[in-house]
Amino acid sequence: MRSPSTRRPADYLAMVRRNLVVLVASAIAAAAVGVGAYTLMPKTFEAHSSALIIAPGPASVGAERASDLAGQLRSASYVQLAVSDQVLSRVARAGAAGVLGDTVTPDELRDLLTVTSPLDSAVLDVVATGPTGEAAAHLANAVVDVLRVLVTELEWSDGPVAGPLHEIDVIDVASVPNSSVLPRFWGTVTTAAVLGALLGLMLVIGVEVARDRVVDPREARVPRASDAAPGGVSFVGASGGGM
Repeated sequence: MRSPSTRRPADYLAMVRRNLVVLVASAIAAAAVGVGAYTLMPKTFEAHSSALIIAPGPASVGAERASDLAGQLRSASYVQLAVSDQVLSRVARAGAAGVLGDTVTPDELRDLLTVTSPLDSAVLDVVATGPTGEAAAHLANAVVDVLRVLVTELEWSDGPVAGPLHEIDVIDVASVPNSSVLPRFWGTVTTAAVLGALLGLMLVIGVEVARDRVVDPREARVPRASDAAPGGVSFVGASGGGM
């Protein structure tokens, strides 16, 4: 029988062919375990909402351009405001905050939020995650709703025409997601199946290498350098004896 140092890739391929049923069974069993693990894993859902920063004014092309520019200038500040304690403490105290947990804190909500504003844009994108689809959608919408109220309070002007200098208009209301973003079902099952197949392969090769009997007749014959004869003809003798 060949030692590990004299085995060729074809020998290991033969090991795989002989134990193909074991490898397939390992992959299927691991995939089944992956399905079970998926059902037990905590799920993460994601919801999206968006809002537009505007500067109230007369309806004209110039006013629209001025409003858009003002929104762009304010966007970076409002991104920070959206995840501030001022906003998140109000979200936590809201009557529907029970969806997020009765004792949720602003710091915990902040970890579930991502608020951005595309470059040269007056749009705020709010992405919220949660253990349920309802929690994620509620958080995304609540942040926009509270931000609208807070911006009105902060931007209020008692000038000739009383009113806020800037406002927040809702563009998209977050809807309840149907499926989780983490973990992904097929990703979990596929990873489990691949790991199961690799583990089975390691076990098969380990057992085959450690065995002390010949399974393939070719393993009993090893070419020797002295067997080579002039003219390119070689003679192979049994591994245990001489010619």
